[in-house]
Amino acid sequence: MKRGIGPGILLAALILGTPTRTIPAISFAARPGGSGAQRFPGSGVVTQIADGDTLRVRFVDGGERRVRLIGVNSPELNDQREEAAFWAFLARRFANFHLRGRSIRLAYDETPVDEYGRILAYVLTADGVLFNELIIREGYAYAFLKYPFRPDYRARFKQAETGAKRAGRGLWHRGEPDTIAAPAADANLGRFVRVRFDCAAIIRERGFIFLRSARKDIEALVPLDRRSAFPRLEDCADRTIVVTGFLEAFRGRPQIILQFPRQLELD
Repeated sequence: MKRGIGPGILLAALILGTPTRTIPAISFAARPGGSGAQRFPGSGVVTQIADGDTLRVRFVDGGERRVRLIGVNSPELNDQREEAAFWAFLARRFANFHLRGRSIRLAYDETPVDEYGRILAYVLTADGVLFNELIIREGYAYAFLKYPFRPDYRARFKQAETGAKRAGRGLWHRGEPDTIAAPAADANLGRFVRVRFDCAAIIRERGFIFLRSARKDIEALVPLDRRSAFPRLEDCADRTIVVTGFLEAFRGRPQIILQFPRQLELD
């Protein structure tokens, strides 16, 4: 279980408007056991994704801090169970796809910092989507309801998890995901899929081994520190392969990062 979000009586209100409205910085009374008032800016840029529920944000005042999503619990990256670790990896890719390098707005509850020094926040994307709810609804995280927080969001997060379970999304998916051809990759960015393509080149650069299609419309990447997990990597040359994972893009080219052997098959 993820480190918990400290309890607090809910006093702060988050006003959700249209995507063009801004959320001002919110001032809070002193934290329990703290001294003085806590105040954090209401916007910033995500610089790093630690995992599905923890980010690093550079605030508009120049400060950079860790931010923990309120009401969200994603699987642990270091979980010894492969299935849990696999979905933790996918949750991180999902958060990276939606947040890294992007401007966000933040709002807080009464207890703005947890015992580990992480800022506790609701994170909204530039177009007004509440990311805390989104990652639960898409099945990459659980609703974390152990501690009290805004009752309306609590209900929404619980409903989002129920919807993901019923629809078999993410953590509740059974069987293989949809299989698509390489030309369809652009239209399926942001999805958990299988992609079948002819591997025309194996290239080592920028800390990765790239498996690239002949048309360069899709690529799979194996981090060099995970090379040993893929003993048949060279066998992919001039073969049809199937890669499974979260489909994202780098410099306009669709790609899937491979971390687990189960993600790569020779067709």
